[in-house]
Amino acid sequence: MSCTCGRIAIGMEVTEQRNWNPDCVEHGEGTDWYNDPERVAKRALYRERLIDLQRQAREARDKI
Repeated sequence: MSCTCGRIAIGMEVTEQRNWNPDCVEHGEGTDWYNDPERVAKRALYRERLIDLQRQAREARDKI
């Protein structure tokens, strides 16, 4: 298989990290990598964190 997730560059240095591509045949939605329980848990945790940050921002705006 061939990964189509783009490599992330910091300045002029290309890192080993990748920008996730949902259509990637190795890492995209529906693949074993994507459905790995550990990854599912990480995404759920990240989602909850974002929801909380949005709530905090909304509350801060309402105080103004």
